[in-house]
Amino acid sequence: MRVARSWLHALLIFSLASGALAGAGADEVADELKAIEDPTILKRRIWLDSEWNRFKDSSDDLEFTMGALWAWPVTANQDWALRIKVPVKFHMAGDAVADADREGLGDNKVAVGTAFRHSPSLRSAVGVEMRFPTASDNLGSNAYRTLLFGTFAWDVTREITFSPSVEYNKSLKEVRGSAPQEFIELFFPVIFLLPDRWSVVPRYEYKVDYANHDQVIRSAKLTVTKLLENQPLGFSLSLKKNIDETNKDFQINFVTTYYF
Repeated sequence: MRVARSWLHALLIFSLASGALAGAGADEVADELKAIEDPTILKRRIWLDSEWNRFKDSSDDLEFTMGALWAWPVTANQDWALRIKVPVKFHMAGDAVADADREGLGDNKVAVGTAFRHSPSLRSAVGVEMRFPTASDNLGSNAYRTLLFGTFAWDVTREITFSPSVEYNKSLKEVRGSAPQEFIELFFPVIFLLPDRWSVVPRYEYKVDYANHDQVIRSAKLTVTKLLENQPLGFSLSLKKNIDETNKDFQINFVTTYYF
């Protein structure tokens, strides 16, 4: 009986129906699942993001980022939020002769933003993030850098959300002899909410590096998220792979999120 019900829920989702999330607390569950990839939904939470980057010269980067987001309502249809990220990074040397193991603090980031609900199915958000050159042992970008972002979200159905966003990055002041940085990134995630508090999010990414001869880097990312039934905890696993040729082989993230 339970197997048959799960198959029925899946059929309703992919036929654009709305039965899978019906019931008490469904909106809260949906918002928590969407908030991971949809910046227009501001949910108070803290998280630990464990990231592994593998490069083609056999080197590896591990990064553990503690993050926190506080959100407050301004009006019935607007929220404000403050976000902080504090990373710790580890570099494992590869085949390059001059490469060496390194470890230390990464670049700290502070962001503020606001989100608007235009209708039951349409939202938008804008904000700015400041990155500080706090990294040790050359593990960061060595620059004070701003990030301006904007996003738009459309709930196609209760279970499917399209949430494209754009981020513009530009260094304001370089330190320790680093080069100027300027690039733009476009993200195109589609969020599918599944039965039993699961979600899956395929995402296409497009980056133009203006400081590096307008180099274009396209990538694809797939994220799977699970919320626990009786605890405000969520777990996300993602795999990212560049479509264009770069020195990165792949990127894997595992994120543990606590909602409060």
